[in-house]
Amino acid sequence: MKALFLAAALAANPQPARTPAPSTPPTEAAQPFLVERLGHDAIARIYAPGVSTLTRDEKRVAWHLSLAAHAGEEIAYDQLGWDTVAIKRLMESVYLFGREGHAEPGSFDAKLSDYLARFYAQTGNHDQTTGQKFVPAFTPAELEAASLRALKAGAPLGVKDEAALKTWLGGLRPSLFDAGVEPQLTSKAPPPGQDLLTASANTAYGRGVSLKDLEGFQEKNPLNSRVVKVDGKLVEQVFRTGTPDGRVPRGLYAAELSRVSAHLSEAAKSAPKEQKAALVKLVRYFETGNPKDWDAYNIAWLKANPTVDANVGFIETYVDARGHKGQWQGLINYRDARENRVMEVIAQRAQEFENRMPWPDVYKRKKVAMPVAKAINLVTSTPSPPAGINLPNEQHIREKYGSKSVLVSNVMEAAAAMKRLPLAIEFSRTPEDAAKSRQYTVTARKWLVAFHEVLGHASGQVDPKLEGNTSRYLKEYDNTLEEARADLVALWHTFDPSLATLSPDHERIAEQMYRDYLVEGLTNLNQVPEGDTFEEDHQRGHHMTVNFLMEKGAVKQVVDGGGEGKPGRTSWVVEDYGKMRVAVGELLSKLMVIKATGDYEGIRKLVQEKGIRFDPKLRDEVVARVRAVEVPADVVLISPWLVPVVDGKGQVMDVKVRHDQGFIAQHLERSVLGRLPPAEATRVAVRLAETPESLAEEYQKLPR
Repeated sequence: MKALFLAAALAANPQPARTPAPSTPPTEAAQPFLVERLGHDAIARIYAPGVSTLTRDEKRVAWHLSLAAHAGEEIAYDQLGWDTVAIKRLMESVYLFGREGHAEPGSFDAKLSDYLARFYAQTGNHDQTTGQKFVPAFTPAELEAASLRALKAGAPLGVKDEAALKTWLGGLRPSLFDAGVEPQLTSKAPPPGQDLLTASANTAYGRGVSLKDLEGFQEKNPLNSRVVKVDGKLVEQVFRTGTPDGRVPRGLYAAELSRVSAHLSEAAKSAPKEQKAALVKLVRYFETGNPKDWDAYNIAWLKANPTVDANVGFIETYVDARGHKGQWQGLINYRDARENRVMEVIAQRAQEFENRMPWPDVYKRKKVAMPVAKAINLVTSTPSPPAGINLPNEQHIREKYGSKSVLVSNVMEAAAAMKRLPLAIEFSRTPEDAAKSRQYTVTARKWLVAFHEVLGHASGQVDPKLEGNTSRYLKEYDNTLEEARADLVALWHTFDPSLATLSPDHERIAEQMYRDYLVEGLTNLNQVPEGDTFEEDHQRGHHMTVNFLMEKGAVKQVVDGGGEGKPGRTSWVVEDYGKMRVAVGELLSKLMVIKATGDYEGIRKLVQEKGIRFDPKLRDEVVARVRAVEVPADVVLISPWLVPVVDGKGQVMDVKVRHDQGFIAQHLERSVLGRLPPAEATRVAVRLAETPESLAEEYQKLPR
């Protein structure tokens, strides 16, 4: 097809003098967000100023949906390790009841706080980016002593005496302290004698279940079940509460999902008509676990477009090496009218953009349902929030009913200030490029995320023989392909002249998006401090794309300076914007055809050859440069603190927002509220806001 092409914008630019850009100290813009450092990471705060403008009913919906997210949180922990819930409760009890009382650097209390914060940030004891296990700095003996103090102080440890406590601690010791036990959360390059499942620490499949065992086994609930062996036979443990009439029996996580459903039902009482209908269907799905009920909910959710919205359920499949099992997610948000413009422009032109995709016409949608596209602010997030969301993931629903795409404004603001902008400046090759980064990086990132979510995931159609289920064919490479494809859609369309309506500098913003994509690819190395391989899907897709662009001559690696014992400064630079766009289109078309035809061997070859291995010497340089300018390797976010205001009958009359809650305190509060029914959770939340020191007392009341 004939693609729109801006010759002037895409022509090769003359290169400025090769003077390296100076190293940049942390940006002042980071200061309102930064709370504290956590090793090489940082804890930052996101804000939600728009909550005060919501109606009373909208605030009630936001409150009860947040409680629903908290109620399912321990499911997420349980999905990421066989002992993670036990470790979580142990660490919380020790933190509240067993500390020594002094927290100077190197003390047990300091080491405990550091480990618990990191455990909360990663939803367990594996890094979510690298998948590698981390262990505490305190010793087993120190933990035992603290646990004994906690037991004597009345911590709800669930053991009857000191002997039982020591036996319990002994059983948890390998999971806690041995980095060689279940070392990789999701293993996509298993060691000899193991496979993708047996080498993974997550609990998507029962212990001992192998890929070979699953050959020929037909899962009825691929998204919301755990496959285990019972008496040598494979059994699906479906995640469900069971129906009130008993026709559908209770399943795995029945207690947690029952609390989730209770909060959803409370939210439905104040929700607008279409949202209420969707929430009722979601409760039904949690009762039955039936995939058809999940489809019915997603269709109803797509029809509703409320101010306050949520993504609750078993959704993303990144943790499962096979790409089937959904991880618990609870993201509660409200619309941010300030940032809606870019989303609206892309959504309104979705059919035009689809028509101009570089892949064969047979895989283009002939009738694109206009996406629901909006900018939002998060008020609650389990697990750590993304910068953008496009749902539902089910291909057959996307093709028929469309999708919802959102840009998460308050998350992007914090990420830009803390990490993305200072990295773009530090890894600019010249002072001129650094100046452009200061001017355009934040906008370029918003445009990339908008295209990635609104068009990227929602674009294209697959061969009918796949029945809309690409993961069945592409297996462990499905998510890698999809994330790379969505980024490439953004890179392909960013020079479109229609974006001039968003900014007169749209061509400069497009060029910045290309440069920043390379900076992100280079600085991804900073997140893998050990080894020489990428395991995470987004990073594999990104690395594969950059290597493809280099092979095509559109991008090159340049080292400036160095010599006489001084390290050089490596940059990945665009040789020619027009040539890069052509290469982007070539890879995008290739990936779409692979997806549409279910070509497993095609994507396996691309990822294995271009997406996994990197030069550890280059990584070491990147790590040193990032640390020198004090940019955190990862940014851990504290959500806004929602505080209900109730009347004499305990009814929620208002919801206030505070931004003074600590990271550990926030997660401890969630641990308490998530295990309580609606009325009790609301009452306790009011008390904790009034008297934060009552947290230990409320935790102590939890069932043992």
